[in-house]
Amino acid sequence: MVSFEFFIGKRYIRSRRAKFFISFINLISLAGITLGVGALIIVLSVMDGFQNDLRDKILGVKPHIVISDRAGGGIQNYEVETEAAASVKGVASANPFIINQGMLKSKYYTEGAVVFGINPERAGQIPNSGGSETMLRPGGKLPGILVGKELASRLLLSEGDEVILITPIFKASPLGMIPKVGKFEVAGTFKSGMYEFDSAFAYISLKDAQELFEMKDRVTDIEVRVSDIYNLHPVEVMLKNKISGGLRIQNWQQMNRNLFSALKLEKILMTIMLTLIILVAAFNMLGSLIMLVMRKTKEIGILRSVGASQGSIMKVFVWQGMILGLLGTGAGVTLGTVTAFLLKKYQFIKLASDVYYLDYLPVEVKAVDIAVVVAASLLLSFFSTLYPAYKASKLDPVEAIRYE
Repeated sequence: MVSFEFFIGKRYIRSRRAKFFISFINLISLAGITLGVGALIIVLSVMDGFQNDLRDKILGVKPHIVISDRAGGGIQNYEVETEAAASVKGVASANPFIINQGMLKSKYYTEGAVVFGINPERAGQIPNSGGSETMLRPGGKLPGILVGKELASRLLLSEGDEVILITPIFKASPLGMIPKVGKFEVAGTFKSGMYEFDSAFAYISLKDAQELFEMKDRVTDIEVRVSDIYNLHPVEVMLKNKISGGLRIQNWQQMNRNLFSALKLEKILMTIMLTLIILVAAFNMLGSLIMLVMRKTKEIGILRSVGASQGSIMKVFVWQGMILGLLGTGAGVTLGTVTAFLLKKYQFIKLASDVYYLDYLPVEVKAVDIAVVVAASLLLSFFSTLYPAYKASKLDPVEAIRYE
């Protein structure tokens, strides 16, 4: 059953006798809430999509957990440590690897690279490499190497080309100290979707890396991939009990803390800035309600004289503001979610991959974000009605209709 306060509040909004200026301010308030809510939902969806996409691409290349030697000398007996890590509950896989700096030299150019030595079985898991474990196994005269797509483009490399890997390890020779080098055949390229990785990373087999970087029977790290990337603490506790005491454990959140902290801060700042749009619309609504109270003095006095309580008068103007808030919020949610889903489906906004981490605008619509935006919008709308409604309820009915 609709209360008479709701009925009168709705009637004041739709009244044809209302002054044009007051109606126009109501329209501006409605449009402001719609645009504010819509923009906030779109921006939050883009920020969530950007963070999720960035996280997935980072974890597609980098480990969930890294086990390394505290002293920096490399992990000995890595087969035993790897088996111990793989036996922990919640661990999907554990693999040893070597990471080091180097330079790749083609016929035309030389570029710096981050070189990973991995088990050949891991080659098929490298994003968009289109390869298998045979890619890094010595099949011809030279061992294989997988090169990032952007790095291969800068070096003018294609599959089957020969490339020289220059290491930071120097050897004495008749000509003085010269760096140790190795020759490889480009077995293929990979594309992680992140320019930072695709322009710097290269993969060779673990055995080749041990020989080239003179690691002998050691590795620099052990990568651990888990089933649940958000439930790392129990896995880390069990890993510490399984592996040797001289080893250190770091998870992906710790290794990328600065990046994701910056994204979180940016999301908070954008939310605050866009909420100001809704706040401005709420102030417009407050102004229009104050003017309406001044104009409806006679009607308020009549309502009070026929028995309407102060609480009922307050509810009339609260309902009027809340109707505007509900309409604006509903329209904003529709505008924001439809736009976000269109952006997600068609990806018609492209980004420069050499400037940004991604080559398109990612979108992830979350029900929690929409609920928070709706709650904030309705709360601001409600608070903007309180002062005008209070002033209306305090009007003296005798003074209001004395000269009418």
